[in-house]
Amino acid sequence: MTNFFALLGLPESLGLDPVAVERSWREKSRSLGGTPDRSDPDIDHPDLNQARTTLADPALRLAHWLALRAPEAPADRRIDPALMDLFSTISPVLAKTDQLLARHRRATTALAKAMLTREAIDAQLQIQELLQRIQPLKGGIVEQFDAIEEAAGTGDFQPATRALGQLKFLKRWEEQCRERLLSLIAC
Repeated sequence: MTNFFALLGLPESLGLDPVAVERSWREKSRSLGGTPDRSDPDIDHPDLNQARTTLADPALRLAHWLALRAPEAPADRRIDPALMDLFSTISPVLAKTDQLLARHRRATTALAKAMLTREAIDAQLQIQELLQRIQPLKGGIVEQFDAIEEAAGTGDFQPATRALGQLKFLKRWEEQCRERLLSLIAC
């Protein structure tokens, strides 16, 4: 497994600054695109790009950090009650949005499509509201990264696996909401 922290010359820390990740990626990319004597033959662009993507995203960074530090740590797939409440809100909104998008695809006239405009705007607002609820939850988990690293220093990776499970749920829901929002905007 490639250590993306080492590849970009960054410390193996969950609290990486996204600006530092971007700066390191740019420097390494330039060295590859420079003169042959400045290029590093052991680094290729796909690995660099994957390192950038992984370390810039808190959930992917945590997963990579865990894979390096505790590859045998069992995954924690439990959902916190706050996330379960959020899911019980997200699921019906996404289902209703999917039905609206299907009706829009079946609409054959401009009038029929225009009749769906109000519902589409309402759905956009609901999804934007959900996205606003997701962000603080993700931020709260990211704020725990120092404590997670501290616990890992004592051999306790349970907080890290727990945080990763929660971040994965939130990331997936965020992606689903953004996908539906873009579909609504396009219709």
